[in-house]
Amino acid sequence: MTPSPLSQHVLRQLALKPDRSYLNAQEMNSLGQYVGSLADRMRAYRQLREWEVNLIQELVDRLPEDVQKNTAALEQSIKQTILILRYAALGMLVDDVNLGRRRLEGWLPTMVEVYQTEPVDTLLHHSLNQQLPRLLTDTQFALLKPPLEAAQQLLQTSGEDTV
Repeated sequence: MTPSPLSQHVLRQLALKPDRSYLNAQEMNSLGQYVGSLADRMRAYRQLREWEVNLIQELVDRLPEDVQKNTAALEQSIKQTILILRYAALGMLVDDVNLGRRRLEGWLPTMVEVYQTEPVDTLLHHSLNQQLPRLLTDTQFALLKPPLEAAQQLLQTSGEDTV
């Protein structure tokens, strides 16, 4: 049986070399921390997957009416927010803080510029960052926050590039 791509990622980080030696104490500690947090990571990932539609709808409903009327920018910003959240959730699950950033950086800043979504993105992500701690446990949110912030930094970077 071939290991899944997710487990390969975690194991690759440990640089397993059974022909040379056992894992050292630091590697054992890293593996133990990841394995110990895996249940919380899985629960948070499942919750985000199940709540995504309602969460996004709630975020959109909180936007000012004039922002909701700009449908082209709003639709694009919603798509971007969903992808950022999904990549952050996957990054949290596999313990790869920059997974989303790496996958999004090739096109997200361009889309923000082309569709001029920066104001909508800013409002949606501010609201998202307020809502997630209410939906997840403190531990789960602490696991999700670094990959989410890494992906959201692309939005800030694209806004700075246009100034």
